[in-house]
Amino acid sequence: MVDAAGIIGSGSPGDDGLSPVEHAEQLRSSAPKLAALLTRSGPVELARQYAEADTEALAAERTFKGWVSRANRAVLGTATVSALLMAVALLADRLDGLARTALIVLALAGVAAGGIASMSLFRVKEGRLLEDWMTARARAETKRLSYFNYIVNSSVQPLDLQLELLKLEYFRRYQLDLQLAYYKTRRSDHRKSAERTLSISAGAVLVAAIASGAAGVLGAQNSEWAALGSLAVFGAALQAFAASRESINQDRRNAERYDNTAQALQGLRERLDEVRLRIAAGFPSVLGEYVAAVQDQLSLEHRQWLEGAENMRAAVARLEKALSSGASQSDTASNEEGAARKD
Repeated sequence: MVDAAGIIGSGSPGDDGLSPVEHAEQLRSSAPKLAALLTRSGPVELARQYAEADTEALAAERTFKGWVSRANRAVLGTATVSALLMAVALLADRLDGLARTALIVLALAGVAAGGIASMSLFRVKEGRLLEDWMTARARAETKRLSYFNYIVNSSVQPLDLQLELLKLEYFRRYQLDLQLAYYKTRRSDHRKSAERTLSISAGAVLVAAIASGAAGVLGAQNSEWAALGSLAVFGAALQAFAASRESINQDRRNAERYDNTAQALQGLRERLDEVRLRIAAGFPSVLGEYVAAVQDQLSLEHRQWLEGAENMRAAVARLEKALSSGASQSDTASNEEGAARKD
């Protein structure tokens, strides 16, 4: 048991990539049977397919999140322009000749922001960017699970308990420990991102509340102060931006899900010595049962992650609705400004 754990060693940077040939070179003298197993065509091909699918999935994720985040920012820009147009309409008399120039500049900015948002959402939907990401990630994770299942379930005659222990330690280092560290890190990342989103939402609520109250109190004294109400519109837009950000990143949901998976894997990790002892005592079937328990947890988490894609689709739909709403508000504000100048 001690020899097997020492031969395989503990985790190090770069373990996330499946490199059976490289691992075999490192183990050729200390664990020749495991090295021979790793260089079979099965694990080598599965590792190649995983690397290919993982690279594709990472690229697809960056593409989807890049375009949908750009759309979210552009929708916020469109709503901000709408708020400014409202302010210009209410301050038209004080601005005098600048009102028309401001209107033109803001209208062009609104058109540009709306165009960017429309283009970005078109790329997301028509390019099926979310579906491409989901498909590539599902394929990558399936290949990774298959890789370890192949190694663990490969039989060698006559039965060699030392080899079975080496398989366990190999699985422990390159799958269990690595996935456990990944879920803990991602849990922390999502919690931090959720806090940032909450701060944005809280700031938006503060701005909207103060602006609405100040516009009501001061507007009663001087109608021009009613322009502060445009900040309330901006606050509402900022809240919508934060809500879309949460729907896209799924921060709170993912943080909770990753925490649950990390706790489950940690529980299985704590039973590792029991599995070692049972294998060393001549019960190698425990290895397959233990690996299956870990892989089931990973498969369950991945299925839950795929289910979260529906929330991402809903976020894209809300962005489209917000874009349409922002365009309507811009048109209304422009009409109000024109009417004010005629009066």
